[in-house]
Amino acid sequence: MNSASRDIRCSICGTIAIDDLPLFHHLHRITSDCRPWPPGGRLGVCRSCNAVQKPADSGFLADTEAIYRYYSIYHQGGGAEQSVFQSTSGLSASRSAQLLDRFHRRVPLLRSGRFLDIGCGNGATLRAFGDLRPDWIKCGTEFDARHAGAIAEIPNTLPLHTGPLDDLPGVFDVITMVHVLEHLPDPVAWLASLRHAIAANGVLLIEVPYHAANPFDLVIADHRTHFTAVSLEDCLHRAGYDVMMLSTDWIPRELSAVARPANNEVPSSTPEDATAVRTRVSDALRWLRGAADSVNALGATGELGIFGTSIAGTWLASQAHTRIAFFVDEDSQRIGRVHLGRPVLAPQDVPQGSHVYVGLPTDLARAIGHRLARPGITFVTPT
Repeated sequence: MNSASRDIRCSICGTIAIDDLPLFHHLHRITSDCRPWPPGGRLGVCRSCNAVQKPADSGFLADTEAIYRYYSIYHQGGGAEQSVFQSTSGLSASRSAQLLDRFHRRVPLLRSGRFLDIGCGNGATLRAFGDLRPDWIKCGTEFDARHAGAIAEIPNTLPLHTGPLDDLPGVFDVITMVHVLEHLPDPVAWLASLRHAIAANGVLLIEVPYHAANPFDLVIADHRTHFTAVSLEDCLHRAGYDVMMLSTDWIPRELSAVARPANNEVPSSTPEDATAVRTRVSDALRWLRGAADSVNALGATGELGIFGTSIAGTWLASQAHTRIAFFVDEDSQRIGRVHLGRPVLAPQDVPQGSHVYVGLPTDLARAIGHRLARPGITFVTPT
């Protein structure tokens, strides 16, 4: 543990015991709104609870301040929320619509109630919930008012809330945090402060990346905590919540949790095995470096495209020392646009003789490559 680690507290258990993983410092990073970001920063593992995280030191805080100042949500699709695709069939739905459909199947919703989306962005989850339950009163929060106009256009929705949580109007039957918790410097304290806003019998729905299934989450510069099912449950327990359910299959490569404020003291969670955590994360960092090396090797063989315009594809393109000619995407909101100065093509429009690198976890990449395969186009997947 270096000297800088000793004065930074763990995001989950609060102890001062974070061991850095040196390989991370040499990798380029990416922002959560899919912009290349230079190498640097720190990634470590808590020696007490084994949570994977970026210490919230001055460098991390400066990075996040700079990233959020110019944040542009879903800019690859003109502000439209990304679609979630089934790897084998290619069928898709917006992430919020699919998440709320799975949630509603497990937690039946009354015809009327009050809904709050924390970190609502430009309103994707608010709109999806409105489609599901149009009679509910909806409210969204953000750290600034840049999307206030978009939120005001959503039927049955209160004005965008940009103030303290204590100033929220009333209590809510359902509160969602979709890709918010991983950004927070102190997620436990933040969750604890939210309990007062949850109505009797109300629930909290949380969605976060699952780094064990998606190594690209580790290089997102503004993600403070990289959750597993164990560390997410531990976070919720420490904040005073009962975990009603926790799933790894509602959204591919993400974690979904439903919780409610506990009436009694919650049990402590058993940490993951320390050696297994460090080995898994170190292997993931080496896998990322290997994927970048593969892209550069392929770039020397001819016309090269990158599959996807989200985190994985953007990060791989930013790593390339050779020319990337185009991106390939199945999302109709992104096809025909330009990303990082390259055109975004539909799979059927890829030029003959091209290689397309599918930079996703190996099994998923192979399923996509098999589905999209056609003569004259080579889809290359990680080993």
